[in-house]
Amino acid sequence: MKVKNSFLIVVWSIIQVATAYSQNAPKYIFLFIGDGLGLNQVFLTEKYMSEEKGEPLVFLNNNWKFGLTKTDCKDSFKITDSGAAGTAIACGEKTKYGYIGNDKNNLPLQSIAAELYKKKFKIGIITSVSLNHATPAGFYAHQPTRKNYDFITKDLISSKYDFFAGGGFRLGNADPTKKIYNSFNEIITELTSNKVNVILNFSAIKNEKISLPALIVDTTILNLQKNWKNSVIDECYAFPYAIDYPEYKEILANYTASAIHNLINENGFFIMVEGGKIDWACHDNDAATAIHEISSFNMAIIKAYEFYLKNPENTLIIVTSDHETGGMTLGKGYNESSSSKNYYALYPQILAKQNKSRLFSDSTFVAKYSDDAQIGWTTSDHTASPVGIWTIGKGSEKFVGIFENAEIKKKILELVFP
Repeated sequence: MKVKNSFLIVVWSIIQVATAYSQNAPKYIFLFIGDGLGLNQVFLTEKYMSEEKGEPLVFLNNNWKFGLTKTDCKDSFKITDSGAAGTAIACGEKTKYGYIGNDKNNLPLQSIAAELYKKKFKIGIITSVSLNHATPAGFYAHQPTRKNYDFITKDLISSKYDFFAGGGFRLGNADPTKKIYNSFNEIITELTSNKVNVILNFSAIKNEKISLPALIVDTTILNLQKNWKNSVIDECYAFPYAIDYPEYKEILANYTASAIHNLINENGFFIMVEGGKIDWACHDNDAATAIHEISSFNMAIIKAYEFYLKNPENTLIIVTSDHETGGMTLGKGYNESSSSKNYYALYPQILAKQNKSRLFSDSTFVAKYSDDAQIGWTTSDHTASPVGIWTIGKGSEKFVGIFENAEIKKKILELVFP
């Protein structure tokens, strides 16, 4: 009889320990992706903020853990794009260049967002670019090409996630004969018919609780973008650059705060926030504009960090990148075209004099500021450099070291469902 009772006590103890461990798992999870955000972009911004007395990068605080992720895609010798990298982060498996939410054989993968949604987590997807762009799409869509914008939009609606916020929607598909939508209004009509609360004026609901599922695209911003004469098509469905329109610098942070306010619940939430235009600025080799975009991205992270400080026992924040863009170097040596003639010099404060992006100037204008600051660029495209991953909160120690970006999903799930 004593043996039987002892056995029951042991079993009960195991159950209690397992239950306690499960209860201590993170249930409020933030994943911040700075598109194109390399290590040099991060540390240039830190130097600039220090010189200009700006807001320090919160994730460089010593209480955050640090690691590196490798960004390769599945194609041999091919540097990744945001489609393959976003899919690897979201779905936990490397895939081919340009694929969205599908494996190398073009079969659908399940994202971390989809898995947590099935477990009753509330899901939020936020981006500073179009909602059907490559990185956010990796969390809800399944397409053989990132250029299937209309099909990706269909996948967004089918996901039934709780909260979306971004710049708008690109229209069309890779095969133009398969086009679905002729206008933004047609997408809004379909969202509404699927019981989605579409919000076109964010200022009207900024601090309010809203009915879910909800999607925010502020038409004030959307119309501003469409009126630009020299805008490339992607710019028409994204937030304006913070350097050009400082009044919109906090919009990503405000959307993040709204997501937190509306998604908090006992089951937990997963919120992905993309700073998408860091990448675009680096494609333009525009260092000052990239710094302002990283600053906006940092403001959004601060909103999550403030939440973490109130809920440290069950919150996890991850800050990373899908890839580096531009091959930025901090220092470029002697340059005849530059007013700075010193070897081994770096002058980030010079970038404070630049007051507009390449979009409202030209490549010569932005190149002069990079040259004078002694910022170098090796390409206008992506590079294969590893990128940083900064974490704080419950389970952050799992993200220390060097590992593949495709391991992020697995590490999160091991924490949530031990």
